[in-house]
Amino acid sequence: MTLSEKKKKEHIVEYILFLWQIEDLIRASSFTPEILERWAEETAEREGTNPEEEQDWIVSIAKEMRSQGKEESGHVSTVNEPVIELAHLHEMLLGPLEDLRYKDAFEASKTMLQDLAAKQKEDVNHPVEQLLIGLYGWMLLRMRKQPISPESESGFVALRNWANELAKGHLRVYYST
Repeated sequence: MTLSEKKKKEHIVEYILFLWQIEDLIRASSFTPEILERWAEETAEREGTNPEEEQDWIVSIAKEMRSQGKEESGHVSTVNEPVIELAHLHEMLLGPLEDLRYKDAFEASKTMLQDLAAKQKEDVNHPVEQLLIGLYGWMLLRMRKQPISPESESGFVALRNWANELAKGHLRVYYST
C-alpha cells in the first residue's frame, strides 16, 4: 500500500491535498526522475510503505501530468476524480442523507468561503472545490511560516471542521459495511 492509498482510506480531504502537493512537487523537480525516486524512497522509509510501489505511483502521476498537458498548472484526472466524488457526496449529505452535523459544519464555514471566493482569481464551480483551494492555501502559508490573522485563522478552523465532517461522511458512505 502506498502513502496515497493510506491517506485516501483515512481522510479523503487530506488525500486530495496530498495529491495537489505531489503535483507541485513534481513540477518543482522539473519531472526529474532521480528527485522523484529519492522522494519515493524517503517516503517509503518514513511511512513503512513499499519503495517500489511509491516510486511507481509518483512516476505514474508525473506521466499522467505530461500526457494531459499539466506540466505548468492544473490537475490530472486522477486528482480531479475524487474532487468530483466529494462534490456529489456534499450534495448527498445536505440532501437525501440529511447529515445535520455536516450541514452545521458547512453552514459555519460559509463566511470564510465567501471571503475566499472574493479573493479568488478564477471562478470556482463548487463549494467543495473552494474548500480544497482554501485549505491548500492555508497549508502553504503554514509551510512558509507566513502570518495568518486571527480572523482568517478562525475561518480556517471552520473550514477544517467542515473538511473533517466531509471526510467522516466519505468513510461512512464509501467504506461502511
